[in-house]
Amino acid sequence: MAQQTMYPAIANSPGTELSAALTTAATTIAVVDATKLPAAPNVFTIGTDESSETVLYTGKSGNSLTGCTRGFDGTTPKAWAIGSKVARYYTAYDHEAFRKNLTDLSGVTSESTTDIVLSAGQQILNATKNARLQGLKVQGRTLIDLLGGAGSGESLVGWTQNGTTATTLSSTQKRSGSTAFKFSPSAGASYITKDFTSPLDASKYYVMAGWVFIESYVDGSLNLALRDVGTMTARYNMSINVSLLGQWQFVYFKIPTNNTLLGTGYRLTAGSTGSGTNVTYMDEIRLYAVSAADYAAIGTTITGEAIDRLLPYVPPGINGVDGLWVRRYGKNLLPPTPSLLGSIATPIGPYDLIFASSSANQVSRVVGEVIPNTVYTLSVKHNATIRVVGGDTAVNVVNSTTAQTVTFNSGANTTLYITLVCTAIGTFYFKDWQLEIGSTVSPFQPREDSLIAFGGVELHANPTDGSEPDILREVNGRYEVTKLWREMVLDGSLSWGYHASTTGAKGVYANLLAPAAIAAGASPNTAAIAIKYNGNSLPRDGNVNIADTYAINSVSSRVYVVVSSTDSGWGDSYTPTSDEIKAYFNGWRMYTDGQPAATNVYSGTGTKAWAKKNDAGGIVEASGVFVVPLTSNDSLTGRYQLLYRLAAVTMETVQEDGSLSLLEGDNFIEVGSGYVSRERATPVWESTGNKYHLNNAGLIGNTLKYRADKILRIFRDSRQDDRWMVLDFVSAFGKQLATIPAADYDPSASYSVSYIKLDKSPVPSVSGFYAATEKAQLHDLTDAVIEISSAVSTLAAKKAEKDAGPWITPSTLLNGFTGNQLSYRKNGNYVEFKGFAFYNVIDAPGGTIIMNLPAGFRPLSFVNLPTTSWGDTGALSPSAIGVYVGIDGIVQLSVPSKRNVLFDGLRFPLD
Repeated sequence: MAQQTMYPAIANSPGTELSAALTTAATTIAVVDATKLPAAPNVFTIGTDESSETVLYTGKSGNSLTGCTRGFDGTTPKAWAIGSKVARYYTAYDHEAFRKNLTDLSGVTSESTTDIVLSAGQQILNATKNARLQGLKVQGRTLIDLLGGAGSGESLVGWTQNGTTATTLSSTQKRSGSTAFKFSPSAGASYITKDFTSPLDASKYYVMAGWVFIESYVDGSLNLALRDVGTMTARYNMSINVSLLGQWQFVYFKIPTNNTLLGTGYRLTAGSTGSGTNVTYMDEIRLYAVSAADYAAIGTTITGEAIDRLLPYVPPGINGVDGLWVRRYGKNLLPPTPSLLGSIATPIGPYDLIFASSSANQVSRVVGEVIPNTVYTLSVKHNATIRVVGGDTAVNVVNSTTAQTVTFNSGANTTLYITLVCTAIGTFYFKDWQLEIGSTVSPFQPREDSLIAFGGVELHANPTDGSEPDILREVNGRYEVTKLWREMVLDGSLSWGYHASTTGAKGVYANLLAPAAIAAGASPNTAAIAIKYNGNSLPRDGNVNIADTYAINSVSSRVYVVVSSTDSGWGDSYTPTSDEIKAYFNGWRMYTDGQPAATNVYSGTGTKAWAKKNDAGGIVEASGVFVVPLTSNDSLTGRYQLLYRLAAVTMETVQEDGSLSLLEGDNFIEVGSGYVSRERATPVWESTGNKYHLNNAGLIGNTLKYRADKILRIFRDSRQDDRWMVLDFVSAFGKQLATIPAADYDPSASYSVSYIKLDKSPVPSVSGFYAATEKAQLHDLTDAVIEISSAVSTLAAKKAEKDAGPWITPSTLLNGFTGNQLSYRKNGNYVEFKGFAFYNVIDAPGGTIIMNLPAGFRPLSFVNLPTTSWGDTGALSPSAIGVYVGIDGIVQLSVPSKRNVLFDGLRFPLD
């Protein structure tokens, strides 16, 4: 292969600026100081973020760069404003030139690497070499539980009780959360029903699933079923194995296209419908629309609990692949400290405990995660008795033994409790515990996991068929997301307005983004879905006149929601203000003071009052608030949500935590979601034990934002602090909390936590490759060095952006303009804007003042900024207008404008 040209760099990548505006077709480019760029031929970059353009130039003449190839190496040629940043940064072309030339010289080919695909959940991968995972790629998914969380097992609100024995909520057996549904008929029936008034689309495929635990069974008809709405005519029913006692079983059924459900909706039934005697629990009941491919695979190539991993139970609302992580467990699968520490045990250090046993059979244990039906070897140095107990089955996998090493099969378990039993009164030790895959005993080594994770990154796809997914991939050593979807919360932070009334409901709207930000489609737009605060899907209705429906306009970028008077408290004769609409979307209900807060509607007379709604469908407080509440009501955890297809693909660079390396031989790997990166934490002191706690729900002010499944790392002033003990504990907010002795706690330090959320989200498969030969490993090492250089150059490229001031939202706009999506900031010698302003009348006259910029944000001379405006129904097409900025900071229209004025991308120099 011919060697590819590698262009010289310039030390420290000094920057300059365009000295004249640039069109997309220009091939001669004028800069302020061309000495800041290397001699020709070479490349340079205009811009500092993912929208930047790479340019190849073949000559320099003074401060002009000539013979320019615009949009070099796949970037996009753009029109650039005077003053745009220019520098010789490290580019994708540089990286690929290095990579291809080194590949050519080294003889490394695709045969030197091994492609891998990691599925959701746990698996064992056998690697031929020690190597790092490269080329990671993952596609987004979106899951929306059409039951709106009704099958969570956490509440009976909305369900109808049936049979001779009432259904209860029980914490005795549960799959997740605090409780599950419990049915315990005695020579009778015990079941619940719930009617859903939105019919299933006959053109789509659906899967319904759940978990069932049978504690005891004599007889009775156990079922989870979909029936015709309002009837007991069963159409689709799950098969439940009544012989499986004392364990959870996963059950499901498939609903094909052209389903046979009659009526405008369907009825869900759960429990024991026939006369009988049994004790049964049900949990995590869900209903999803799925793609044709997944529908065909479920029950054939995807079976049993693999279906649960493909379609996990998710909280109400719109759920994408949130916080992807891939973890390679250490060769030693056991942690350095016990998960549950007995009061008699004293930790001497990592993998070292001393017991002062006051009676026989006192215990402590360490929890290890395993793959079912796999051979493992446990080695422990001790002078007591050890046993292995299945975490799922709660039976002995290895009976009590004094052996220092035991080999066994994990059976059906996914977790094992390695238990030390003190056989008598006395002092015992327990150290260097190690659990490893296979039957060969290796020398002891501490656990060293390898993790790569993407906190704060959520990937979506079409929620119906999984098409057009967001894609996360590694590109030149960095990670990028190709975004096709945007999810947003429709709460009181948006600019809301009143649209129209219909009997028993009001239509309201919110302005979302600049024009054409939403993909065009039929009216109403088909590339969007909306969810109510209670998790129920909102049907689309283009006429915007039916309660609990929505519509979206791709031209005006406006979403319409029809709210029932029962929900809002707005009577038919009353028109809510913008702030009152915001209050509703923040979880408040209006009513007339002195009347029932949950049912009364305000019709324009009497004193207006506001009460908080709650998750159970009721009202938290009836005493009322008499000033429109603009704060969020945290008693209602749900909010309206919207997911829509973007009109144009966007690229975002994302930051990963860690990197993933593989060990030669068997690797225990898990792919999951829900990773939260370095969330700020506030430890709280607790007098018992003189310790500080994190994520203890029994103490005030120390819990994390989300319920924690696993606490991975705790940081003190950005450095990992290994002195914390992480425990599975009943008072944890979720499953785990952490403690540290008061003597080891630094009250002046800043603490943060990386953890995995307990609430589930979809987990995709992950593809990548690793170096499989010595030459490929050498090439991998060289690539890693290049990627570090790229990262350093990227930081330099973004320095100007990071040095910019914060975005400022104007506290007040003038003359009828509003704009909580309008902001400005100082960036170097420029003031720049983003967002838009909205006028509350149909047209805004020329000369209308929009706002005043404060001192320090004003030009030295009058400037005119060309932009566009757009209107509402009947005036949707953008129109060219101008915005004047005076030396006194006044920002005003140069000509008459439609209702929306675009500021996004406008900038002016300060001198």
